[in-house]
Amino acid sequence: MTKYLLSFMVSVPLVYGASAGMKIYGQTCVECHGADGKEVSIAGKAIAGSSGALAKLTGYKNGTYGGDQKAVMEGNVATLSDADMKAVSEFVDTLK
Repeated sequence: MTKYLLSFMVSVPLVYGASAGMKIYGQTCVECHGADGKEVSIAGKAIAGSSGALAKLTGYKNGTYGGDQKAVMEGNVATLSDADMKAVSEFVDTLK
């Protein structure tokens, strides 16, 4: 019984994080990066298969990271909490 309870306790945050990340991605990121993270357009670049999403999002938020889309990304992450950025980065890590 303890084994199953522990398994449930460990998996619930992971599922919640993926779900929350998917929701945030759908609200904030999908327009520029596409549903599968492979969109390449004037407004966005492909992010599927990239790594370090949390560090990049954090860098955009604090102004230490970014290229030509830095101003757009700073605006997009400005209202995201640390937990939101972690959740969306975990979702982005699943995009291949």
